[in-house]
Amino acid sequence: MIIFSSATAGSNRTKLESETVTLAKRNGKRLMIVNLVDEMIKAASELNRDLDPSTLPNLDKKVLDVLKEDALHAISDRIKGDPGADYIIDGHTSFWWKSGPISLMDIDDFKELKPDIFITIVSPPGELAESLKKKSEWTDKKVDLYEVLLWSEVELYTTDLISKTLGKTNYTIGVSEDPISLYNLIYNTDMLKIYASYSMEHRDVSYNNVTRFVAQLRKIAIVFDPRSVDLGAYRYAYDKKLKEIVFNQTVRRDYHMIDQADMVVIHLSRLVYSSGVDSERMHAHSTGKKVFLYFPFKKYSPFTPYFVDRMFNKEAELLKSLRDVSATKLKGARSAISE
Repeated sequence: MIIFSSATAGSNRTKLESETVTLAKRNGKRLMIVNLVDEMIKAASELNRDLDPSTLPNLDKKVLDVLKEDALHAISDRIKGDPGADYIIDGHTSFWWKSGPISLMDIDDFKELKPDIFITIVSPPGELAESLKKKSEWTDKKVDLYEVLLWSEVELYTTDLISKTLGKTNYTIGVSEDPISLYNLIYNTDMLKIYASYSMEHRDVSYNNVTRFVAQLRKIAIVFDPRSVDLGAYRYAYDKKLKEIVFNQTVRRDYHMIDQADMVVIHLSRLVYSSGVDSERMHAHSTGKKVFLYFPFKKYSPFTPYFVDRMFNKEAELLKSLRDVSATKLKGARSAISE
């Protein structure tokens, strides 16, 4: 299994990837991480020993492409020489450099590498901007919050475009996601995939219930949890335009997670209004996804069940139904393989 992992610089994605490697090792799997930029630096070292990640994008595009091709050949040879291992290729599909994007990867670059899946690891833009300020190789680049937002958008868009053209899936994963989700995407890809929807507005009221419930979901399915990347626009955006961009990215990111899931499970343990939950269930319903709703209240509006497939007033009944759905999906996957 080959996974191409895409992210903007400063995302701290290696923590999630390393935890997944540890989890794989505990389960008898050999999962390795190879950093594309590091391999490009190795390829360039014979020509220029002064090159490092902070100066690599300054190279002429043709030279950059040659180094990339040499690095990809080296990675491919390593993979072929170790057929018992699985690999996460840690890279970028683009750089944001001197106020503009530089394309790093294109369709042809994956003809030899042939990833089985793509992942784009998404981080809160405010934290990304702060992280880049602290990195020595970025201190003089002055990549502000606005440019981080643009780079994040370009990275996800480019990886989506490449993966779809190759007939593969690009999974968006929050940087704080539980590593079991990434592990199962790699090793148990036929598992039921669920987007967990709940109110983000009243986190002090219901987060304990949500945390407990999501932990139960993870025993049944691969879970995409929106809390794994809380963009927090109101904390970082210092003007109206930035706030609008981050808000819009929040919606697109959550819709992307819904689109890559098999179904949406909504958890409403308290009667609090959430425009996000309403929007997510309508998006899921209108794109053909199953929507299950936990709603432990006797009274509700005619609109409450309209955009859902099934309502449950007991968590135990919802979880039992999800286990049945999961078993049916796995049975179908096994039948398809046997045929």
